[in-house]
Amino acid sequence: MEKEVAATSNSESVKRQVPTLFFHGFGGTVRSMDYLIDQSQMDGYATRTLTVTINRQGQVIKTDGIWEKSAKNPEIQVLFVDNHESDYHHTARWIDNLLRMLHNKYGVTKFNAVAHSWGNNAVIYYLQHYSQKTNQPQIESLVNIAAPMQILNRDIYRRNDWRYSQQLKKDFQTYTAQGSTIRNLHIRELNIIGQLSPEDHFDEAVPVSSAESLKKIFKGPNQTYRVRLFTGKRAEHSALTRRNPRVLHVMERFLWGQP
Repeated sequence: MEKEVAATSNSESVKRQVPTLFFHGFGGTVRSMDYLIDQSQMDGYATRTLTVTINRQGQVIKTDGIWEKSAKNPEIQVLFVDNHESDYHHTARWIDNLLRMLHNKYGVTKFNAVAHSWGNNAVIYYLQHYSQKTNQPQIESLVNIAAPMQILNRDIYRRNDWRYSQQLKKDFQTYTAQGSTIRNLHIRELNIIGQLSPEDHFDEAVPVSSAESLKKIFKGPNQTYRVRLFTGKRAEHSALTRRNPRVLHVMERFLWGQP
């Protein structure tokens, strides 16, 4: 599916298709989303355009690549220098800075997002607290992969106690409250969940029940919710984005239809 937005970077009206932004999780690197981005391009669905780096203060410090106006379904990779920032409230503010830059420089008014792991919490918090600002680009489609909405596996992430604070619960209650900002948005949502085996109800880091709780958020009148559960070794937390072709194909079809 191809959509266009008007850019206003000069006096002439130019068209760019809606970009898809890829957000890694806690400890993520350039490799976290490379497979999904590059393979989507190889499959003919989309075009890798920019890699945007955001520093520890939340400022866009580097933009690599070229975003041609004719690029088909442009993909933008987002990298956080502080990839161990566990307070997703801070990361959400950095996303706000990123989207303001994309609006001012490239005329972006709409976007899609693909988030993995802890990146999901930053994106969801951003949508709740920043999406209604003046001239803010609006989300159309959202792919959540291995989203730890309420709890993570403590044995894996015990090094960071902040992750188990009451903040997750408090924020979740805000998202699911009647009339919440996020429920009033127009969003197509796809929830991708990993499960190692029928006996292991988690992807090694995120319990299935935690990821499934996203269905309680996307109940707005202009929202659709879909869920796909993948099992086996390639449904492990990191493998979902790095080496699972089934996840790739489901994401491609959901975001862009047929190539």
